[in-house]
Amino acid sequence: MNFIKLNEESVRESNKNLSINLCINNFYSLERIHNFNRSSQQQKAQQMIQGKKLLNQIINWNQNKNIKGLWIFQNQQKKIKLVKNIIYLNQSSNVKLNKKLKKSDVLNEQKKDKFQLIVEYLDFIKAIALFKMNRFEEALEYYDSAIQKNPENADFYKGKAIALKKMNRFEEALEYYDSAIQKNPENADFYKGKAIALKKMNRFEEALEYYDSAIQKNPENADFYKGKAIALKKMNRFEEALEYYDSAIQKNPENADFYKGKAIALKKMNRFEEALEYYDSAIQKNPENADFYKGKAIALKKMNRFEEALEYYDSAIQKNPENADFYKGKAIALKKMNRFEEALEYYDSAIQKNPENAEYYKGKAIALKKMNRFEEALEYYDSAIQKNPENADFYKGKAIALKKMNRFEEALEYYDSAIQKNPENADFYKGKAIALKKMNRFEEALEYYDSAIQKNPENADFYKGKAIALKKMNRFEEALEYYDSAIQKNPENADFYKGKAIALKKMNRFEEALEYYDSAIQKNPENADFYKGKAIALKKMNRFEEALEYYDSAIQKNPENADFYKGKAIALKKMNRFEEALEYYDSAIQKNPENADFYNGKAIALKKMNRFEEALEYYDSAIQKNPENADFYNGKAIALFKMNRFEEALEYYDSAIQKNPENADFYNGKAIALFKMNRFEEALEYYDSAIQKNPEKAEYYQGKANTLYLLRNFDSAQKYCDYAIQRDNNNPNYKLFQSLLQISKHNKY
Repeated sequence: MNFIKLNEESVRESNKNLSINLCINNFYSLERIHNFNRSSQQQKAQQMIQGKKLLNQIINWNQNKNIKGLWIFQNQQKKIKLVKNIIYLNQSSNVKLNKKLKKSDVLNEQKKDKFQLIVEYLDFIKAIALFKMNRFEEALEYYDSAIQKNPENADFYKGKAIALKKMNRFEEALEYYDSAIQKNPENADFYKGKAIALKKMNRFEEALEYYDSAIQKNPENADFYKGKAIALKKMNRFEEALEYYDSAIQKNPENADFYKGKAIALKKMNRFEEALEYYDSAIQKNPENADFYKGKAIALKKMNRFEEALEYYDSAIQKNPENADFYKGKAIALKKMNRFEEALEYYDSAIQKNPENAEYYKGKAIALKKMNRFEEALEYYDSAIQKNPENADFYKGKAIALKKMNRFEEALEYYDSAIQKNPENADFYKGKAIALKKMNRFEEALEYYDSAIQKNPENADFYKGKAIALKKMNRFEEALEYYDSAIQKNPENADFYKGKAIALKKMNRFEEALEYYDSAIQKNPENADFYKGKAIALKKMNRFEEALEYYDSAIQKNPENADFYKGKAIALKKMNRFEEALEYYDSAIQKNPENADFYNGKAIALKKMNRFEEALEYYDSAIQKNPENADFYNGKAIALFKMNRFEEALEYYDSAIQKNPENADFYNGKAIALFKMNRFEEALEYYDSAIQKNPEKAEYYQGKANTLYLLRNFDSAQKYCDYAIQRDNNNPNYKLFQSLLQISKHNKY
């Protein structure tokens, strides 16, 4: 609409040599409007509405006077402000329309229709004002009214499309963008607007087409290239996105946002060094924008350059100390550095700045969980849930904390809540499967692994998880199949090869196990556990020299892991290289003096060397470190037995039985001690207990047969010897004893 032309016509038709100068200020940007001390967009919106009311009053007044013109000005120097602060939104900018009319004679009655054009804009202006106030439904009504009064104005359709977009009514928004394009197919902004709506709907291919149209209409507008770059980034087409960011920068090299956008794309491509350069460029262009410092901090965090990341978070906070996200970001970096106490402080700052953001409570809960302060972690998960009860991740987080506390039943409830909130998230099913596995409810665990796989069949970890559960159930063949599936989904994950190697080891398929340990080592040669695993397999195959080499490799990769020294000590013990074994047990104890198994291992080695007194001391240390382990009492009992201190041995066998009454060997050990003490009747009772606990072990029957023989109960001795031979037909001692029985029975009669 050409208001200047309207003014010229009004002047030409004035017959009384009075002038009218309809001055129209050109479009102002939002920044210019702020110079008039308007503190908020709502204030501006109210002023626009007031301007509309004033104009309506003027028009009504003139109509009532029934004069030919609109205004009479009595004095040429006296100026009357008729309308001010009418803001017209064009290309997402507010336009100030301030009209001054100098003194004039009465306009012709025929000119009133010219001002109807202004009236037509009033609904549009009010729609914009309501839009700024987030009163979208009302804004739509005024857009409709404006369209009804002037259905050919494309801007009205665009305005309504923007409002619908804000309301997430994207399909309708598209229709109105189409109408705007139909009315004015040369306006590039309409194509851009539709592209943005399509992007919001994840219809990226179509969005790209409309960005192309916008660029075709106006190839000099850098924002269109940026918009297309963002869409390409969403589609993970990063190389192309970089090209369009470059085009945007070429068109407008002073816009810092373009450099930031390219930095984000490079970060997504793990090209962090380049990303840092573009963040630096963004900061150079606009050093006051705190987001740029935050962006660089995130990139540095991804590069594990945490100290530098902290500096840039500090800069972001300095630029904008009210932005809670910056405190959260620094808290995350501190958490990664295991500086948990400081992390908690920054989470507190984030919560203080924005106490309604549930993510901050979740973040603090995670930090507390890392510190094993589980009760406090639960409280912050509860706060997160209270702030946003629809976020399934919060329930999952609490479930994990409860799982760490061995409160599995409660953990299951929270996994159920997470699944209820978001039944499509496969991780929740996996989490519940792990909890069920910890509870030895393997069948149920398998069902939830199946659900996880059904939800996301491409996640290799789910197949691995099911393989582990099957392994726990001794269903090794099936476990191998699921390890194969995991490897197929992600052939670069070394843990899957290790898992399959362990299963093969359990099946005594050692050669194959070695191959999979080799594959694991090939995929990740820095993981010491893989070398340890192969060493164990070689040890099982009695290839001790090779086992020692792999234990050495494990120790070289991780010299602080005490288990590796223990493993090598066991191998040396198997080779009867006891002195060396003692040295490695000492190294294990030095690395981890709280592990009772290391003292027990050294005690066994000393026992093998007949250094019984020292062995007793190390058994005592093991018992002191872990008084609930029955094996330690049994070990000391055996040492005392070897020293012919039978009464003391009986006491320690009793302790072992008390700690673990299901272990048949403890009863057998006590029976042997009683046998040595010639307490044969008691010995028979303990042999019976051993047989009851484990009826498949031949030596228990033979032990009872020996005792019965000394009691000269040859028939019963023969029966139990036969039982022993049935269970172990290859033991020559049993057959020798059988022959001795025949001679004894013959001599008896």
